[in-house]
Amino acid sequence: YEKMSKSKFNGVDPKSVINKYGADTARMFILFKAPPEKDLEWDDSDLEGQYRFITKIYKLMNELKLSKNNLDISNLKIQIDALTLNSNDKKLRRYTHLAIKKISDDLNRNKHNTAISELMILTNKIIEFRNNVKEEILFESIITLIKLIAPFSPHLSEEIWRNIGNHKSVHLEKWPLLDKQALEDNEYQLVLQINGKVRSKLNLSKDYDNQELENLALNNQVIKKWINGKEPKKIIIVKRKLINIVI
Repeated sequence: YEKMSKSKFNGVDPKSVINKYGADTARMFILFKAPPEKDLEWDDSDLEGQYRFITKIYKLMNELKLSKNNLDISNLKIQIDALTLNSNDKKLRRYTHLAIKKISDDLNRNKHNTAISELMILTNKIIEFRNNVKEEILFESIITLIKLIAPFSPHLSEEIWRNIGNHKSVHLEKWPLLDKQALEDNEYQLVLQINGKVRSKLNLSKDYDNQELENLALNNQVIKKWINGKEPKKIIIVKRKLINIVI
């Protein structure tokens, strides 16, 4: 890579970058690569990386073929509150609102590189969950992503915003509102032990009581194999951490 500065006369002509990759890629690369107070370290691979990221978002939006006509954006929060959310719904909502929180904080601190990293995480999570969540949850995440990328990739966000049926510019929209309740993680990893040795792990909701946890542990196929028909002498439950079966 090459460190660029006016004093060293080693700058790169932005026109050549814009002509090849587009203005949004150039903008994203600059914001991702260098804090405002430092010189820019030029790196072709990072430039290509930002181009691939923008292309990924554009491809995702085309594949989803979303339409504003399907859901009312203004009442989306009310629609979601009326839903019974499953585990995947809650997970994607959590990632979405974590992105709002972290990117808002990063922008206030001029930490553009970490904000763009959060955009990448949210994009990947939408791709991961898109076929396993309710339409309203997916739509909320998409709307949020478009608004969050607007300061970084203004042309891409505007085009996508128009493509889903909006007539007013995305840059006139309000910043996404954080739902703190969505940040709560209702799942944890329960460690299953036999005589103090880890034999299995389960990802569970925090809603299970001790009797239900005990039943889950004793009926776990791995645990049943290790118990091998023996009667447990003691079952120790450390809430939301582990179960130790003494045999």
